[in-house]
Amino acid sequence: MKTRRATVSFKTVGCRLNQAETAVMRASFEEAGFATVRFGESCDVCVIHGCVVTSKAEEDSLRLARSIKRRYPDAFVILAGCAAEFFKNETRARPEQIDYIAGQKEKFNLPEILGTRFQAVSGNQTTGLPPRFDTQRAVVKIQDGCDFKCAYCIVPSVRGASKSRPAADIIREISKLTLNGFPEVVLTGANIGCYADGACRLPQLLEKVEAVSDLQRFRISSLEIATVEREVIDFMASSKKMCSFFHFPIQSGSNRILKSMGRPYTAEQYCSIIEYARKKLGLFGLGTDIIAGFPGENADDFEATMEIACRLPFSKLHVFSYSPRPGTPASSMPGQVPAKDKEMRSARLIELGRQKRKEFAQSLVGKQVSILVEKTTQGGWAEGWTGEYIWARVKAESLRRKQIAQFVPESAKDDVLLGTIE
Repeated sequence: MKTRRATVSFKTVGCRLNQAETAVMRASFEEAGFATVRFGESCDVCVIHGCVVTSKAEEDSLRLARSIKRRYPDAFVILAGCAAEFFKNETRARPEQIDYIAGQKEKFNLPEILGTRFQAVSGNQTTGLPPRFDTQRAVVKIQDGCDFKCAYCIVPSVRGASKSRPAADIIREISKLTLNGFPEVVLTGANIGCYADGACRLPQLLEKVEAVSDLQRFRISSLEIATVEREVIDFMASSKKMCSFFHFPIQSGSNRILKSMGRPYTAEQYCSIIEYARKKLGLFGLGTDIIAGFPGENADDFEATMEIACRLPFSKLHVFSYSPRPGTPASSMPGQVPAKDKEMRSARLIELGRQKRKEFAQSLVGKQVSILVEKTTQGGWAEGWTGEYIWARVKAESLRRKQIAQFVPESAKDDVLLGTIE
């Protein structure tokens, strides 16, 4: 008689690095014989891959765990990753809705740690399963940890020092993913600008990625200023596969606040990098992170941030209200900004971001762009992301998921491009 396979579900909170690592965890469970089900369905094991970069992310991680435990009391709920390290570092009591806390090392060995608690498989196990993703893009981890000492950031505490994967391993993984039907990959890490495998740094790694024959396009996640940004801009200018989008965190437009944050650049230096990119690339997508209400930020500091955010060609503003993280220098700094002021400043930045995104989408009308089809809908519409990281809807009966196609947007509705492919 065939034994029922144990089931597992996953939920990722936070960054692309977490997404890449969730895919690896899922592959390890499936290789051990577990059947993956959608998050929110009944399961034997539920892995919440949590985030604690902000208090909201921490709360979301625990809220998700509570919701699963409430609906399925017998599910074995695991809190994994940064959120787990945070609880371990803080020596806080394990939340009652969590059955097991798996730190950065344990999370990749969970099937083995669970041992004989679950009957994972009846019959043959599979080996060498590639990571799977919920989108048509694959996310590849190239680096982990961070040596920067930003006053607000908990990442070094929960991920440790910077460490890089061997370039050969990364290229092998990308080649396998392309053979499994992924036309695009996203290279991610905690601080990818610090990538180093011997003499191979990020620009040299990008050259190797470009050379993967079956890969159609790729993009990189957030890149810190004061690393290798100029060389990467130069590479993008000559690349035929790298998507025309950068995410350069600025955090603040005030030099006084940047210094207090421990950021390794001035506002003027940041602006000079963007100007360099504009000269080299012309039109490209540009995202950034901004923290509103960092300790000591006064009205003038915030207006300096607003001025830069208005002036620079951002197409995506990722706005955070400052959130004290225990153990970071900023959490005990004087001049903590009242919550209502942080909310007001965040709201202004978010509204500015919406407007700038619409303007950027409009600037792409009439220019050739490419779309990676994420989904198709009734009526012959295909939808997906352009290389500039703008959502597009294309009338094209022949397009299918995971296809990349060129088209010229005919119009933009809010921040969505619209067009037709005959």
